[in-house]
Amino acid sequence: MDNTLLATMILGGLGALITAYYSWHTKKIADEQMLKQLFTEFNLRYDLLNNYLVQIERGYPTIEQLNQAKNSEKLKQKVIDYFSLCAEEFYWHHHKKRIDPIIWKSWQSGMNYWYNNVPAIKSLWEMEVEANGRLSYYINNKTEFFITKK
Repeated sequence: MDNTLLATMILGGLGALITAYYSWHTKKIADEQMLKQLFTEFNLRYDLLNNYLVQIERGYPTIEQLNQAKNSEKLKQKVIDYFSLCAEEFYWHHHKKRIDPIIWKSWQSGMNYWYNNVPAIKSLWEMEVEANGRLSYYINNKTEFFITKK
């Protein structure tokens, strides 16, 4: 084989390897940037809802008490907004594989705290799913992101 041809093949192979590495590295950086964006957005949205969840937990823990609250409809809507946030987090973790399992585990732990410790929130979730809401939450069954404490 001609030395020139051999050199061309070696240089071509090295070029392909460098291009593949650069492409992989660029994709990794883009994936990390997307994860950071999702993480930041979801945490900001949760921060806006957290005070409402705490208000329900402390003042209106049962669905009966929540129904009697002066701002009942607003509080219920905030819980529905929370369910939508949970669904989006679930979608990006479960379907798109964009949320790191460690982050998802932490978020799901928080989700399960509200679900298992505030009966009004659990009741609202049950009502949402019974009304066929599960389809709008990207889930096949109501236990995909809330896990009942045993």
